[in-house]
Amino acid sequence: MKKTIRSLSMVLLSALMIALLTSCKKTPSDTAGFKALANAKGYVVYDVTDQYINAPQIKEATIAAPSDKSYQIEFYIITDVDSAKELFQAQTKVMDEAKGNSWSGNVSNGRNYAKSTVITNGQYMMLCYIENTVLYVPLTDKDNREAIEKFVDAFKY
Repeated sequence: MKKTIRSLSMVLLSALMIALLTSCKKTPSDTAGFKALANAKGYVVYDVTDQYINAPQIKEATIAAPSDKSYQIEFYIITDVDSAKELFQAQTKVMDEAKGNSWSGNVSNGRNYAKSTVITNGQYMMLCYIENTVLYVPLTDKDNREAIEKFVDAFKY
């Protein structure tokens, strides 16, 4: 009886783990969705794709900022998933270098995405990628964190 219960438990645990792993996938958005949300929330939107003419892996680059320009949220469409992962890893190193002596942060990963946040010295940064898209919030005052996270959640990033 104990052996049957243990076997059944193992099967259920395995099924649960498979379900969790297959559900940890996100659908990327596009520039039109980013711009629409930013406009709806009253942000000023800038197309800065031309600034990346020497970075052929960046197909589109868009920035959204509140009218007071206290922070900015950058959204990139990258040519492929591998290039998006490389950009994510490179920017993660930049975030690591910005950390002070006292910091907190969070990293989450799924099948096709990753997200990293850092709070240090009263400053906040966020970096995410889903497939071939990257969303980046450069160093800003941590008081902007709530507004940024609301935007990112509404963007389903």
